Amino acid sequence: MSHPPYQAVILAAGRGSRLGDLTKSTPKALLPLGPRSVADARETTFLERQCRLLSTAGVAKIVVVIGHDAERVAREVRAWELDVHLVRNPTPDMAISGSLHSFQFAARAGLGVLDGSHQTLLLDADIVYDRGALARLLDAPPVSAILVSRLYAEDAEEVRVYGDPDRPRFIGKGMTPVIIGGAPCLGEATGIVKYAPQDHGWARATMDWILGDPDAPAGSLARAGFGPARRGTEHEELAQCLMNLGRMRSVSFGAESIFMEVDTADEYRRMRERVYPRLLQLEASGDGRDTYS
Repeated sequence: MSHPPYQAVILAAGRGSRLGDLTKSTPKALLPLGPRSVADARETTFLERQCRLLSTAGVAKIVVVIGHDAERVAREVRAWELDVHLVRNPTPDMAISGSLHSFQFAARAGLGVLDGSHQTLLLDADIVYDRGALARLLDAPPVSAILVSRLYAEDAEEVRVYGDPDRPRFIGKGMTPVIIGGAPCLGEATGIVKYAPQDHGWARATMDWILGDPDAPAGSLARAGFGPARRGTEHEELAQCLMNLGRMRSVSFGAESIFMEVDTADEYRRMRERVYPRLLQLEASGDGRDTYS
């Protein structure tokens, strides 16, 4: 049986203030990674690489949510000549707008996001991974799932997932055995989540409940939202809610694939000097991981 087609939403509205001077003049999503491939010396960025990987993988629609320095990001995206739709998060102060807020703008932009017709990938913009890691989620059954790397560090910085592979139960940072009731760690959350068509109506309603429903009467509780952080909520909270219902699975990979999220200047330096060159060599080897063109 064929699966419904894919759409993707990349969350690229933030500046990336934790990277300090690196993002004073360049939005995090546009920071350079290195050459496109071993054979193509043209420089690519976090955002361009993801868009090209998704396009090459056959994702039918790619939506990028922009916010900080939106005009510059839009110019860069248009220069790639890819079929990418842009949605703006117009919040004046992006520091008070979390990633779930950006996802809500994408869902309300009239582009068919979360309309029940496509499997929807939700992706952070500040991650790098090889095509093999992405393929695991694309090829998985058409149910909601979170992509997890089984390789993780024992620190409080990583967002980790706990539970059973077919029934992840918790997602978050710094969770102790007491908090998770001794549930086993499945690995690091990659910032890539798939929402299956049968869960789209639930996802839209839950976002409006957490963040506030823009269609509700002004001054009403529904308009203000019921989530503790409201507009500052991160998209992992939506995944946690779906886990609570037992309607999310995990899809994992290990040392056979490469993944890294970049939050700090030191991590960015390690990405450029060590991780990304190794990823390019992996792709050049043709070990089931075709590079993009």
